[in-house]
Amino acid sequence: MPPTKEDTDNRVYVKELSDFECAIVHAMVKDPRWLSEVDEAALRWALSLARVSIVENFGGNAVGLVDIGHATDTYRQQLFLVLKNFVDSKNVIDQKGLTGQIAIIRKLVRDERKELLELYRNSLSARALDDAVRKRPLALALGGGGGTSFIFVGAFCELEEAGIIPSVITGTSMGALLGAYRARHKNFVFSNLQKAMVPLNWEKVAKPLHLSSKFGLPATFRLYLREVFGLEFQKDHRNLRLSDLKIPFRATVSGITHIEGQPDPDFSAYEHLLDNVSTETSSFRVKHKSMTRALLDLAKKPLRPIYLGHDEITSEFDALDAAGFSAAVPGLFHYDIAADDKRMLALTAEVMRHYGVVRLFDGGFVDNLPAKEAREAIQSGAALGRDPFVLALDGFAPNLHAHWLFLPLMRVAAEHSREGRRVAHLTITYRRVLSPLNLVPSSKEFERVVANGREETLPHIAFIQKMLGPIPVPAGVVSELDGEVSVS
Repeated sequence: MPPTKEDTDNRVYVKELSDFECAIVHAMVKDPRWLSEVDEAALRWALSLARVSIVENFGGNAVGLVDIGHATDTYRQQLFLVLKNFVDSKNVIDQKGLTGQIAIIRKLVRDERKELLELYRNSLSARALDDAVRKRPLALALGGGGGTSFIFVGAFCELEEAGIIPSVITGTSMGALLGAYRARHKNFVFSNLQKAMVPLNWEKVAKPLHLSSKFGLPATFRLYLREVFGLEFQKDHRNLRLSDLKIPFRATVSGITHIEGQPDPDFSAYEHLLDNVSTETSSFRVKHKSMTRALLDLAKKPLRPIYLGHDEITSEFDALDAAGFSAAVPGLFHYDIAADDKRMLALTAEVMRHYGVVRLFDGGFVDNLPAKEAREAIQSGAALGRDPFVLALDGFAPNLHAHWLFLPLMRVAAEHSREGRRVAHLTITYRRVLSPLNLVPSSKEFERVVANGREETLPHIAFIQKMLGPIPVPAGVVSELDGEVSVS
């Protein structure tokens, strides 16, 4: 059996060596002349071997998982002791001192590789181990934040142009909607999204809620995603399900837990929480206080994170419905299943029973930066490779320039982004974002924020590429041991 995530997280010095690796690779990107190609490959190989926990072994006709996690405990301890004197508490590298340790590191990783292949000689091929060390999948997590999330499109463009395709995508709120759109195809074509944005207007996207609420939390407006994006999420006259997406995708949704023996709460007040807020200036302060109180009260309720797409039952969710529930901001935007969609009505009821919840709404209340779920999706086998590089994109950090109505939500989101930031190897925090309320930007605004996203993402691309690999095969580690290079 593969190790649990707790086993993987708690392996000796995994976190410390991961931090060292990020710091060292940043230094390599900043100063490409620091190490020779041979020395760089040896150092990268040593650090990468330290993070490998499970190897997918494609030997013969069988596919097997080989757990090497704790077999490398001693190796990781020895590598940490070598490196710790040359990486300070702020991850500043003593480049000259570390260069003098490369021969020791090369021998250490060569001996460890030899011991692993001997220990697992009946179940692990050299090629499988080397592939796991050389390359890693990309787990991409997209945070929520209304219109601020449009800046992620610029990141999609930069990653695509660099030849970087996410292996798994997770998203919350507007990040879920953009993530689901990105996950439809392996490759991203910006012009297609650009065309889809042209006919959008506020009247099409959101209308005052006049229908009863079945699964979602009531609000002043109802989101009509099917009407505006329905064709983008259809194939062969059928709605795309999460299982249909070309890139595995998971949408974060908050569920209000049902308490046994107690009646379900009355949520009707949320339907009129922001009535007339856009037209009655005198009501702004009153509405702001009401919204703050309601959101704080909601945050105290027993909430459960649900990652639609995580398991067999939710993988059959319609992708657009999954994103809709994830983006349903309490009091502001309501989302629900269409009354004539019998399959999704039945499935949503089953999902809610399975998870023991009575309402579904904005995932930012439980996990606004779902980097941990992105990592666990890879670890559970959603894509090739088991030890991902985790990239998180966040445009919703609290700031005084954001629309004041969203400051309470920003505080809640910030609290529920801490774990994502801890897990991610790189979190890009975007600054030049649209207002959270700008859900339907004009063509000019959309092009500008995409350009901003490109500019703020581009400085990180070289680092991401190095972290993903493939790492060159290091002389003195692989070739001397095998007599020839075992990987192409």
